[in-house]
Amino acid sequence: MKEPYRELNFSVHRIKIKIEGFRADRLIDRALNARLDMRNIRIISETETYCEITAFQLETLKKLAGAAFRITVISERGAAYRLGKIASAPLKAAGILIIMLLVLTQSYFVRNIEVSGYKSIPEEELRKCLADSGIEEGSFIPRIKWEQAEEDIYDTFPQITWVELVYEGRKIYLNISESELNSQEEENSLSGTRQQREYYCNIVSDVSGYIESIDTYRGLALVEEGDYVEKGRVLISGCVPLEPTVYDENKAKEYFVKAQGEITVITPYRLKFNQERYIHNDDVQEDDEKDIVTNKSEKTREQAEAKVNQQIRQWAKENLPENARILKKDLKFSYKENIIEVGVTLEVRLKAGEEQEILIGEKNSDKSGD
Repeated sequence: MKEPYRELNFSVHRIKIKIEGFRADRLIDRALNARLDMRNIRIISETETYCEITAFQLETLKKLAGAAFRITVISERGAAYRLGKIASAPLKAAGILIIMLLVLTQSYFVRNIEVSGYKSIPEEELRKCLADSGIEEGSFIPRIKWEQAEEDIYDTFPQITWVELVYEGRKIYLNISESELNSQEEENSLSGTRQQREYYCNIVSDVSGYIESIDTYRGLALVEEGDYVEKGRVLISGCVPLEPTVYDENKAKEYFVKAQGEITVITPYRLKFNQERYIHNDDVQEDDEKDIVTNKSEKTREQAEAKVNQQIRQWAKENLPENARILKKDLKFSYKENIIEVGVTLEVRLKAGEEQEILIGEKNSDKSGD
């Protein structure tokens, strides 16, 4: 039967020792007879010998040596020894554990992205679309919604007819194929679902007013904050010019997208409301000549304001969208014979913008509205 330390001799704690003293060979013979596991014995001289022995047998060897020999530990090795060293140093053990966890977890994060197959669409736009879908350097791969990312690419770039989005290890590959939508044959080959959504468009203003804010997600903004725009003005163009990096007559000079963005507009409204000047009471009285006189009193300013505010609320309900908000209100009262005429100036914040399809190939298909 093998000794326990021989069963796992690849991991046992072993030490290299130096034995100093005359006739060390006699000590080695006694140790071997005592079944000590001594290996790699090297006799250097009559007074110096080197060998290896298991750590737990060292005390037995020292008892056999007594005072005649001096035994010095030169080095130690073995998995058990290293684990013991790590366990004795908690910070070091924690550091090694953290490193192992980092190495393991890093394999689940995107290292880089390779994009290919594009022609007229800039690579930066494709990468931005991926980033908006949660795919960029450092993204956690198991949480990526691959099908949704492909749908976002199709929706953002209608000219794309095929998308391959895959990953290998920590690297993601995006390969696309573009088509010209002015080819009727290619359009007819598309499925009904894709055909319905593949179109380019501008965002045009559906109201007149001053631009308060404009956030462009896709396309080219043609106005800035503070600009006054008329209804129908193009706010975000779906036609984006390209800056050529090399001279090529056949290189596309522009590309088209489905413009997207959020625009708020401050729109002034000037209104006029009328109301009765007097409040008629129900009580009546008769004078000496038996004429009936109706009691009435003139409205106070507070009563007139309450009435016009009611009229403004009714007008807003009938004429403004739900997202509208009245920011400022100015009232001017004019008293006439039996009525009060109220001039009202309102400043209203509105969400502006509606899609206007771009018809590729038609003249003036992308007017700026200037």
